[in-house]
Amino acid sequence: MAALSYCARQVRDFDNDRFLSGLFAADHVREDLFALYAFNLELSKIRETVSEPLIGRMRLQFWRDAVPPLLQGTPPAHAVAEPLSQSVRRAAIPETELTALIDARETDLDDVPPRDLSALEDYAARTSSSVMAMALRILGEDPDDYGDVLRPAGIAVALGGLVRAIPYQASTGRVTLPADLCAKAGLDPAQAHQWPQNPDVREISVPLLHAANDHLLRARAAGRGMPRAALPAFLPLSLTALYLKGLERCGADPARYAARPPGVRRPLTVFWRSMLGSI
Repeated sequence: MAALSYCARQVRDFDNDRFLSGLFAADHVREDLFALYAFNLELSKIRETVSEPLIGRMRLQFWRDAVPPLLQGTPPAHAVAEPLSQSVRRAAIPETELTALIDARETDLDDVPPRDLSALEDYAARTSSSVMAMALRILGEDPDDYGDVLRPAGIAVALGGLVRAIPYQASTGRVTLPADLCAKAGLDPAQAHQWPQNPDVREISVPLLHAANDHLLRARAAGRGMPRAALPAFLPLSLTALYLKGLERCGADPARYAARPPGVRRPLTVFWRSMLGSI
């Protein structure tokens, strides 16, 4: 087996759901998908890796400034930018889509939680759904043909991931949970470092899981009969379905769920869905 590229290793290690899904893409586009997903990782990890927002904004500006050269085939010397340049040019990804994803990630630096579920869903659509749209371009599909699938699919994936991340976010003292749901739980999102060690987050997790499941069902209904070529962009949704079922069995307690990871069911789920040709 050939050694994995830098982008593929980054996605494998830090965004394994998309890595597993990307393995089912055609050989000639797989590395392009990994470059896109590695770019998304570069943006998403900025807030966690900087000591202050100003430094984060400088890193985002690096990527904004890099977009025109990426499209011109003269990317900056960077382990992700160089393969990404090849990917976006082959797929004809518009500059507006790349910069919109960068702009959406600037919200991360404000350290202000979304006011409610609606605001969180809007953020998820501008990030998670946007990545799916660009993945479709790499797969040779037009995102405009999947408008009814993209938004709910991206939101479902993002909400499912956020619920699973609640224990980690609480441990870091920085949460991105809806402020109104935190208030119902008696928890201040701006003071997460003062939360109890094992807070009862069901007032937060239950509504998020219900919303994620609603979006999941909507995406699956709209995505029936989609071409197999488009499937790898949406396969992370099949893993979200697996996580939602597990979280439901654990009483919507992400800490309990984290102690019982799905293990081998993850790759089997992606394999089975790819064989069925459905999300």
